[in-house]
Amino acid sequence: MKRSILLAELIFFVLLLPLTSLSSEPEKFPGARAAGLGNSTIALTDSWSVFNNQAGLGWQRSYWAGVYHESRYFISELNSNSLGVCVPVKPGTFGAGLTHFGYSQFSQTRFSLSYGMMLSKTISAGIGLNYHMVQIANGYGSTSCITAEGGIIYKPLEKIAIGAHVFNPTNSRLGDDKNLSTTFGIGLTYQPVSNVLIVLQGDDNTLSDPIFRAGVEYLPVKNLSARIGVSSNPMMLSFGLGWIVKSISFDLAFSYHEVLGYTPYVSVSYTFGGKPKNQVKPEQ
Repeated sequence: MKRSILLAELIFFVLLLPLTSLSSEPEKFPGARAAGLGNSTIALTDSWSVFNNQAGLGWQRSYWAGVYHESRYFISELNSNSLGVCVPVKPGTFGAGLTHFGYSQFSQTRFSLSYGMMLSKTISAGIGLNYHMVQIANGYGSTSCITAEGGIIYKPLEKIAIGAHVFNPTNSRLGDDKNLSTTFGIGLTYQPVSNVLIVLQGDDNTLSDPIFRAGVEYLPVKNLSARIGVSSNPMMLSFGLGWIVKSISFDLAFSYHEVLGYTPYVSVSYTFGGKPKNQVKPEQ
């Protein structure tokens, strides 16, 4: 009985928190691949870079579309959904994204437009603009703002990529006293062998303590990936699977919080006129 009361109080707190403070949005890293790797995304060069580090768009040369769903702690009011597209042009790639979090009484929506391109054979850079809108029911109204973000990815060696990303460097605000965090992160990917990818990342922002993330992706056979990850503040463990069938990528992941429990993530994406690129390959 006491456990049930405690759980109810925790759920109430999680739901009430966004209503009492709009100072920051819940973390959103669309793409279940990222979720399975502890949300270490900055140095990845997959198509979900349209949301996570726009510099990754420079490595994308195919039309792409993806959808993503997250059910935080299996609470429907905390659901998050995203839709992203990539459109290659010369000399780079445009990306567009839409993310919606919340329910009828409280919701946060983000529209994003981004562009990334290769500066050389080993360096890519990207920028993005976001329109944020928060709506609260029962006459409380809505507020909105625009933020900027951008990043760079450098591959000094074939097996190593280093990424950096900044979000909201202009310190945009949702209303007079509703800050959005300014976040800076550095990430690294290392591929010790052809079928293993190690990802590391550190994030720091103006509203909370630094966060460390790490993950490993392993391809036991062709087109099948297994992932595990960890992130701090709060401590979260994650794991997931990825499966590629022709031009379609299916990704599923779960994370675990020691108090609030599990969160499932799922994403499906389609690469037009080609096969999704993978940074890791099965062992020969």
